[in-house]
Amino acid sequence: MQHDIAARTLRGMFWSYGSFVGGRAATLAATAILARLLVPRDFGLVALALIFIALLETLADLGVSQALVVSKKEEELERAETVFVWSILFGGTLALVTAAVSPLAASFFHEPALKALLPVLGARFLLRSLGQTHYSLAQKWIDFRSRTVAELSDAAMRGCVGVGLALAGFGAWSLVIGYLAGAATLTVVLWIMVPWRPHLQPKREHLPALMRFGGQLTGVDVLAAVQNNTDYFFIGRFLTAADLGLYTLGFRLPELLVLNLAVVTGKVLFPAFAAIDRSRLGDAFLMSLRYTLMFALPIAAGLAILAHPFTLALFGERWKDSIAPMQVLTVYALGVTIGIPAGTAYKAVGRAGVLLALGVPRTCLLIAVVAIFVDSGIVAVAACMAGVAALFAVIGLLLAMRLLAVGPRLIWSATWPTLVSTAGMAAVLIPIERGIQSPWPALMLGMVAGGATYVSLLFLFARDALVRLRDTGFPKLGSPEEAPAATMGDAVT
Repeated sequence: MQHDIAARTLRGMFWSYGSFVGGRAATLAATAILARLLVPRDFGLVALALIFIALLETLADLGVSQALVVSKKEEELERAETVFVWSILFGGTLALVTAAVSPLAASFFHEPALKALLPVLGARFLLRSLGQTHYSLAQKWIDFRSRTVAELSDAAMRGCVGVGLALAGFGAWSLVIGYLAGAATLTVVLWIMVPWRPHLQPKREHLPALMRFGGQLTGVDVLAAVQNNTDYFFIGRFLTAADLGLYTLGFRLPELLVLNLAVVTGKVLFPAFAAIDRSRLGDAFLMSLRYTLMFALPIAAGLAILAHPFTLALFGERWKDSIAPMQVLTVYALGVTIGIPAGTAYKAVGRAGVLLALGVPRTCLLIAVVAIFVDSGIVAVAACMAGVAALFAVIGLLLAMRLLAVGPRLIWSATWPTLVSTAGMAAVLIPIERGIQSPWPALMLGMVAGGATYVSLLFLFARDALVRLRDTGFPKLGSPEEAPAATMGDAVT
């Protein structure tokens, strides 16, 4: 049983990371094109609209779809009927609420364009609600192949529509309509890929149990949304839309390459952790921390060092003021990502209250420091975000170690190969970044030399981890003698 869960979890992480890489590559390509077609103000306007969308999205279905993930197998299909109907009703309600608050948002941010943008963007709630139950069932079944195809289709459609409309001169509307096209595509593909069809037979008696579990997680999600949008809110209110556009693009690469890894990891680990015996959860935590750090740390370090050639090569000279916030926000993204295995463990053992207990002071501290330093500019805001994220990543890790009875020696054993390999990679990247002035040569050489150095050092220090990843993604290439079967206790060597 434990071996099966471990294998499915690694397979899920492989497929989800495939979606992460493919989807983010498509998004990055589209962003690079859009950055040359649009101006910072266009990005800033859509970022302002997305503040409200992100806050309302945390309420999406009051957590009932997340509760479906931990439902007993014999109840899951009945409960899915209830979740489907509830999600659509709530999605339609949120679309109407978005339209209703659009004049208030336009007035608050002194941006009349929001009055038209927000209602259209709010239709995304209804489009996504139609596929939310399929999305949750795929997560429960650890069927990340279906979700990978759906998410890649979403990213591709969003990029194609956005670029096409930007070329036609639609400005900020190209981004908004691209979001809607992507959401519709995601839902259609989920219906094709996930073998479940609703019969519109909800049972009211399931809803209280689903909402009791989902309620706590909704509280956590609301706090997370406030944290994630505090910077956008204060920049949009007290600086300018152009400043917010520069900040948004500076955030784009840390978000695409690092922060979305946190989302991928959490979605895979939640159902896997929920299926593991409590006595084995410490081992599972160590394994997930090891693999999360193995991906996130070198990407974050490489992005921070190569931020200058990355920005100039992909987005152009007009976005050079995004470089400094990008480097600082990489630290923020890394802090959030490292905290995911601990947070997922709390949810899996029914201790979501710990996340709420951490979320309240974190939110208050973040709002306070950003409010104090926002007048100092977007780099100062980025530093506030990074500092608070790093502080609470450490606190969350210490609490998880105590809850799961995992000592510092085990943490060190699971993470030192990645730390040493990343340090070696950084030693190669810094001279390349400083010595080559042309952006594209510096970027290409840095990616090749840095990646080769990191993988070589990791193969030297943690060969078993790389072999297991290879055999998970490409089982025909491996051999039984070369890599033993993965178990949740294989986090350390």
